[in-house]
Amino acid sequence: MSIPVLIVVALLFFWVIGATQRLKRLRSAATTLFAPLSSDLRQRHAIALALAHASRPMLGDEHALIVRLVKTAQAAGHALDAAQARSMRGTALQAIGEAEVALLQALDGLALHLQDLTSGSGPVAAITELLRQRDTLQEQLAADRHLYNHAAQTYNDALHLFPTTLVATLLRLRDAPLLASGAAPSRGGVLVSRPTPMI
Repeated sequence: MSIPVLIVVALLFFWVIGATQRLKRLRSAATTLFAPLSSDLRQRHAIALALAHASRPMLGDEHALIVRLVKTAQAAGHALDAAQARSMRGTALQAIGEAEVALLQALDGLALHLQDLTSGSGPVAAITELLRQRDTLQEQLAADRHLYNHAAQTYNDALHLFPTTLVATLLRLRDAPLLASGAAPSRGGVLVSRPTPMI
């Protein structure tokens, strides 16, 4: 084999190694930035369960809205646990998104019902504080979701940039899912807008 051919092969080899390392670094950055989101979601689960507990004296233990909120909070926690156990592979983020939207709807349902019961006088202090914490957390969720989406989009763009896309195809790398706000954008729900898994 001639020297020019050896040089070309060597350059190609080192380019493939470099492209692979860059893709792995970008994917790792996106995965790392999901950690703050995970912490925020666990805080929301805790707030939801605390709100359900604080509402029991007013509504009763078996009220449908309380039962629904407890079930959706527990389901959201299980979805997050399962996703982290699988290293966020497959449809893990999609499952989290669906669970969190259900939780957000249950939270809003109970909050609106409590406001109706108080006829404008405002709920009890503990409930008011929990609702304030919920609203503050939604803002934090929105900020952390933006950071994650930026990193995920940077990774996705690199995947589809020729000729790097040839390496991505060889390694069977897939797009990182992007997270969108839920049904109520101002309240920061989490919903996977692109169900393509990140491996």
